[in-house]
Amino acid sequence: MQFTLPGLKPTYMSEGWGGNSVNSTHLVRTYGLDKIDDQSLNARGIAELFSATDRYADKPMIGMTEAKGKKEYLTANQYSWKLRGYMKQKARVTEVLETSARPGENQSTFIIVLDKPWYEANADVLMGEDNRYPIEIVEKEARGQSTKYTCQLQTDDNSYFIPLAELAVGKEFGKTSSSVPDESNTKHGTMQFNSVFEVRSQTGNVGEKIEFTDRALRVDKNAGKSTVSSWKVPFLDNAGKVYFNFMPMAEAEVMNNIYEDMEWALVFGRQSTRVAYNGFLKRTCPGFRQQLEKGHTLFHNNNLTLAKLDTWLNSIYRGRKDATPTARKIVLITGEMGALMFNNMVATQASSFLTVDSNFISNKDGVRHLAYGAQFTHYIGKNGLDVTVMLNPANDNPDYCPKTHPIYTDTCIDSWRMDILDFGSTVANETTTDNISMVCEQFADYYFTTAGKWDPKTGMPINNGEEANAGPMSGYATYVEKSFGLWIKDISRCGSIQLRIV
Repeated sequence: MQFTLPGLKPTYMSEGWGGNSVNSTHLVRTYGLDKIDDQSLNARGIAELFSATDRYADKPMIGMTEAKGKKEYLTANQYSWKLRGYMKQKARVTEVLETSARPGENQSTFIIVLDKPWYEANADVLMGEDNRYPIEIVEKEARGQSTKYTCQLQTDDNSYFIPLAELAVGKEFGKTSSSVPDESNTKHGTMQFNSVFEVRSQTGNVGEKIEFTDRALRVDKNAGKSTVSSWKVPFLDNAGKVYFNFMPMAEAEVMNNIYEDMEWALVFGRQSTRVAYNGFLKRTCPGFRQQLEKGHTLFHNNNLTLAKLDTWLNSIYRGRKDATPTARKIVLITGEMGALMFNNMVATQASSFLTVDSNFISNKDGVRHLAYGAQFTHYIGKNGLDVTVMLNPANDNPDYCPKTHPIYTDTCIDSWRMDILDFGSTVANETTTDNISMVCEQFADYYFTTAGKWDPKTGMPINNGEEANAGPMSGYATYVEKSFGLWIKDISRCGSIQLRIV
């Protein structure tokens, strides 16, 4: 601990604390306990570190999932789900047999070879990548692993033909309608469903513990106020009111560490399965960033504009059946620099409307002083697009994001990163559900204490003949384990905007 102000001399220096076992030395070094009886000694200064008792504070991923009830319980630590594509399945051209330069002219037939045998002759109407050329199937026959279709354009215009380029290898065709006779018909069209595929993932587990020796508990008990028992310490709420927390301070920090572990893994973790120290399997779940590698990505070199952002975001939804205007509400999670960049992007486009605006300049009644300034955190774009910016402190935390900007070396490069989170609903396993939610294996969460010579329920030594443990743990210990995972049903509705310095 260094003091740079002249004349100040510290009377006690804290060396910090680490590990998961507490003895009396830890309490002396960290909190200055077990010394002369100082009447000014109380836990208020320490409690200020833990005054934000909301376990979701500064944990956006947990706050937007578990904290909002978006949590699902599983019967196993591995899970799978089925997704239905938002576009109907298509067949692709595998071979070109057509020799005419103007296929279909004079209502002649022409040949298309597709990789699927799905379509029925004299019933189905196909459409390629250009909707100006509806095609009726006249005959079909197998050709190796493909199917040869003899076709005719749906037209009475003898000059009409389909460009040969529309029949090239790799071009897609799909059924768009059917056409049958109006009398004595025996042919009927076929059906093709949207693609259905199965996705698998898994949960992981985190665990923390805190252990107290009997002397550590005695030191704490003797140092505390008479109204404070079982490690209860005074906490301050936002209004400055003092109240006594129900959980011991150290145990509260254990729970906080559990959620910090989960928050990191939900964002940065990568999927792995390996044999643990005890011979059993240890699994880790894929975090948001690993899953996002399969989503949409936009790179820029600090030249991003609101127009580019609007165009790119709308491209994510374009053509989707589930992309109604009311469903295009997204959260853009970013760091300090990303929030400033977003504000500058909006302010640049909106500057012509904000020359004189009470949103920027304001004063209170009866006060002559003016206040100036505003920041854009919300943008309403085209076609129902609704974007809200949310600041994530982890993007600016060098412990989480150690890579820095090559010029602004004191700023994490991830501070400019913007991740597109879609917390709307999607169709998975044939049911409508939250697109992003937390999952956990049921009955895999643990929170318990084991007693030595002290009773954790009363915070007092056991001296009445009750059963206790006389093993290596002389005080008592608290253990927390938690199962968790991030379930993104449809990653194609998420994206990432990243600053790339080349």
